[in-house]
Amino acid sequence: MTARRLRAPAIDGGVLVDPPPAAVAGLIAGNAQQFAGWEYDFQGRRALWLRAAVRHEVVALAQRFLDQHGLGRPSVDVDDFTRTGRPLIVTGHQPELFHPGVWIKNFAAASIAGARGGVGLNLIVDNDIPKSTSIAVPRHDENGIQLARVEFDRWGGDAPFEDSPVLEEERFATFAGRVRRVLGDTCANPLVDDFWPRVLKRRDEARTHGMRFSLSRRELEASWGVTNLEVPLSEVCQTDGFYWFVSHLLAQLPRYSQVHNDALHEYRATHGIKSKNHPVAALAREGDWLEAPFWIWRAAHPRRRALLVRQRAREMDLRIAGENEVLIELPLAPEREACCAVERLRELPELAVRLRTRALTTTVFSRFLLGDLFIHGIGGAKYDEFGDEISRRFFAIEPPGFLTVSMTLWLGLAADPATALDLASIERSLRDLRFNPDRHLSEPYSEEIRNLIRAKHYAIAGPTATRRQRKARRLAIRRSNNALQPSVQDLADNLLSLRSVTRRRLKSNRVARNREFSFVLHSEARLRQSMLGAAAEVVLARSSPGQPAEPP
Repeated sequence: MTARRLRAPAIDGGVLVDPPPAAVAGLIAGNAQQFAGWEYDFQGRRALWLRAAVRHEVVALAQRFLDQHGLGRPSVDVDDFTRTGRPLIVTGHQPELFHPGVWIKNFAAASIAGARGGVGLNLIVDNDIPKSTSIAVPRHDENGIQLARVEFDRWGGDAPFEDSPVLEEERFATFAGRVRRVLGDTCANPLVDDFWPRVLKRRDEARTHGMRFSLSRRELEASWGVTNLEVPLSEVCQTDGFYWFVSHLLAQLPRYSQVHNDALHEYRATHGIKSKNHPVAALAREGDWLEAPFWIWRAAHPRRRALLVRQRAREMDLRIAGENEVLIELPLAPEREACCAVERLRELPELAVRLRTRALTTTVFSRFLLGDLFIHGIGGAKYDEFGDEISRRFFAIEPPGFLTVSMTLWLGLAADPATALDLASIERSLRDLRFNPDRHLSEPYSEEIRNLIRAKHYAIAGPTATRRQRKARRLAIRRSNNALQPSVQDLADNLLSLRSVTRRRLKSNRVARNREFSFVLHSEARLRQSMLGAAAEVVLARSSPGQPAEPP
């Protein structure tokens, strides 16, 4: 498991592309060649058959989703798309007010798809849990640039995005105005002025904040000429192709669980990881019940739970962790075809039960059965180092290559000239005052000071042959230094004050150069220019290769 050293670009406007842009065409072609010869059996269906079925279903689903919400989309004949094998460039992220380094993936997908005669697709990962219902907003005060949190809604707990409705519509409606009050004149022409009215228009058609954000973001992309297909992952997880994928992993769960846990143990040993939850937890066993790599929960109680499976001779039982009763029985065994199991899994939405991917199965499904090229951000790319080892062992194929794309875009806040070198110089001066106060005293000395300096020099020249002599010498030097401290206290106070000011200035700089501010705080004109320009670089091979860069 070789670690990929990926870091966000350290400069404003810097773009990370790994592997380099010139390799993208070869990456897509190489993946297509791998899939063409993949003879893996998914519980009675060959991989090529299942890939074609999944692509057909998801592309049609994405078209219906965009049409339903009145969003422009590329004109795609689904049957022709499936038959001709045009490349499908897939990416995805949680429906948040994310930073530009995340958003660039959507633009890169559209740009690559356009250049290769394919189609871009963004998965709205709404089965994940929101991290927050607020964003960080910069503000100026007497101490420089500070951060404030501005809420768009009240925190509603650990419900996934798809089950996280807006709880306080009034607070939600006033978000843009409150952001503007905090910003003041810190940022010119922030996108929130244009974006938030789009969000508020979606109130009647979308109950969750994640869906309102996604629809408005997709509408904005279209106004900039970017028209990827788009679909919530929650809807993909209710297709027959997905249920076939689920059925196979459940039928082969003992083998999958062993592969997963062995690879996890080796990954942790290789990287010296002690945590039992990093990068993921091991798949557990409770007596006859095995934990599957999927989330499951009831719509009435939207908290993600582990899916537990008990295999019997010709069937298997499924239940939700924390519940005792069997949820559903599947007519499925390792050697049986999955047709009947798929029929039973179709009943789950009618029972108001959500069966969803976890992070690893999201990318496995997206990369192996849906797309021709998947675009990760830095976090996802690191995560899939481990996921690829599972797939390599389980599916007996080298995992398809993926692209990592990110960028750094600052808000354009004025930076202070203070540097870390300035702080280091102050720290050295303070240390020197502590250990060499005599160097900072000016003549004429008082008799007391002269005697203390003389005593220190005498101690420095003292004998050091024995341990006792060395200890006596050290203590004598320390006594002299301590006695001289009052004489340099004014210098020390000035340096301490300067250190405090410099630390504040450096903190202000870190805020000014923070790449993780929400896209809604950026200037619309610069954001549009930067996104479209960076996406073009991915295709035209003009950006720097994905070399690791030191963070700011």
